[in-house]
Amino acid sequence: MGKTRKEIVASAVRAAVPPAIVAIVWYVTLHILRYTLLMQEQKGLFLMTTDYFREVFSGSWPVTTLISDFLVQFYSKPSLGALLTGLIVAKVYLMVCTIFRFTSFRQIVGGIGAALTWIAIAHANTPHTGVVILMYSFLAAMISLCLPYRKFSVKGNSGIWQAAIVLTLFIGSAALLINDKELNRKEKWYAVEYTARVHDWDLVLAIATPELCRKDQSFVPYALLALNAKGMLAEKMFDYPITGPESLGDIGEMNWSGYSLRSQIHEVIGCPNEAIHLTCQMGMALPHGTGLGLLRQLIRLEIESGQYSLARKHAAILSRNPMNRKYSESALKMVEKAEKTVDSSHTDSYTPSYSDLMISNNAIYNLSGIISHCPSATDAARERLLCHLLLSGDMTSFNALLKEYSGNIPVNRLPKAFRAAASGQL
Repeated sequence: MGKTRKEIVASAVRAAVPPAIVAIVWYVTLHILRYTLLMQEQKGLFLMTTDYFREVFSGSWPVTTLISDFLVQFYSKPSLGALLTGLIVAKVYLMVCTIFRFTSFRQIVGGIGAALTWIAIAHANTPHTGVVILMYSFLAAMISLCLPYRKFSVKGNSGIWQAAIVLTLFIGSAALLINDKELNRKEKWYAVEYTARVHDWDLVLAIATPELCRKDQSFVPYALLALNAKGMLAEKMFDYPITGPESLGDIGEMNWSGYSLRSQIHEVIGCPNEAIHLTCQMGMALPHGTGLGLLRQLIRLEIESGQYSLARKHAAILSRNPMNRKYSESALKMVEKAEKTVDSSHTDSYTPSYSDLMISNNAIYNLSGIISHCPSATDAARERLLCHLLLSGDMTSFNALLKEYSGNIPVNRLPKAFRAAASGQL
């Protein structure tokens, strides 16, 4: 006997639940965790090399680590990363439904399991958490299929109501994630870090506003860096909650965030060697010792500083990642083009004159050395040094350097902070 119309509708509604889960997870994840996905890709690493596979399989959780590393490379496109998250969550839903197929409320249990999985993935720093949950649920589902349980048939309106409850669970989970203060703070932090990495200084300032910095002063160094890059540090730095020279962030913690900030500072002020050094140190915080984003950054800095042999080596490594082959090919073409524009004696043996510059824990000493010895030192370095002297209260050195750097510029045409200091109003 064929199915009744009500049974057909109920079956269609149940079948629509997994695609609906994918759609909800994709949309919400894309809009609230876009930069989190991008930074996960920056820190991830997947290479088609024997050394990489040997390292993965010598560690713990090799299978799930390999799958997680493979997936994270696609997070360079946030829409694709959000889609993969949605597919993992929907698959967990189906696996849990399979495990509890002998009950009449399997859809609700599956919905709870999948919603909790989504929340766990959102709070994790890599897709590894979702992969582990999916693998365990898959194994449990396979074991349950070997047990002598019959599938319980859900009839009538029960399936429709269960589907409605599942979708309500996901809408509630979405609201929970959207209003999660910890997630919002992490997303803003990653947004500032990523946009600074790609030199979108206007967006950095749009995120790290004076209002946000007053609530969370950890954003202040990035806001000041963006002002420094735009040549507006001395004009607008006192719009932010400055507590002293430490607010500039030149001397900070020895961790990923500290190295990342200082790497970008040294790039802005024209000291690429130290930026490369700090970028390499960032790899110490990563499971594989480097990441896809770090390799791209190293290649770019090495090309800009004329270190073409190193750029070739890092491009060769990055070319073993499927998603970055085109980038590697483009980088190699840039190296070849750059080599043709310089004398052949300055390609492989070229060493910048500032390579022996010692970087200490004294920001004023570092900046003075960079300005004196780095041919590539920028006006941002001079502005930053003056701001350090001003904030540290060394007005004698400040006035001497201000006169040297500003020349015959009238006081009323100097940036706000320098104008106030020169006229004794600070």
